[in-house]
Amino acid sequence: MSRIRRTGYKKSEVSRSQVLDAAIAVLAKKGIAGTSVQDIADGAGLSKGSVHYHFESKEELFARVLDRCCEVVEARIRGVFEAEGPPIERIRRAFAEMWRLRRDGAREMRVLTELHLLARQNRRVRKAFAEALQRSRQQMIETGLEYLAAMGLRPKVPVDIIPRIIMATLDGLALQHEIEPISAETEGQLIGALEALTLAFFEH
Repeated sequence: MSRIRRTGYKKSEVSRSQVLDAAIAVLAKKGIAGTSVQDIADGAGLSKGSVHYHFESKEELFARVLDRCCEVVEARIRGVFEAEGPPIERIRRAFAEMWRLRRDGAREMRVLTELHLLARQNRRVRKAFAEALQRSRQQMIETGLEYLAAMGLRPKVPVDIIPRIIMATLDGLALQHEIEPISAETEGQLIGALEALTLAFFEH
């Protein structure tokens, strides 16, 4: 009997993951306004009832999609940061990856943009989005910014403000890039400027 329960649980987790992956793919392509639960079910190769089985509402589904997107984005940034190299080089690589995710319109970033708009109207999604932003900022503090502190640099402003400014700068640049694309040559200067901006928040 216990073997059957474990097998059923594993199968359930697989189908739940299928729903989340399909939701991200469909939302990235069609946006929230153009996506139905049936679209997501079709993308997952499951029935509409299977989606409702795993997620009691679209709000819950969107909240879990938000978590999955953040996990993917954070893993990519962490991966380039944790590669060998001096602290400044690691931070530079992380900034470059944060920019590429936005510049290339990675599907997770497109979905996060959609959910950001929805969060302005939906209280449950707004709460989930606020928690996700807090986690992202904390990750930035615990990785790159603490490396700078280890180099003997002291923040001139409250450290939790710095990630807000960095993320807001990148998001704003991404919006501009959609209208007026930033050249490859300018991208290098952009990453250098972002690095200089970050260092300006610290002093010896």
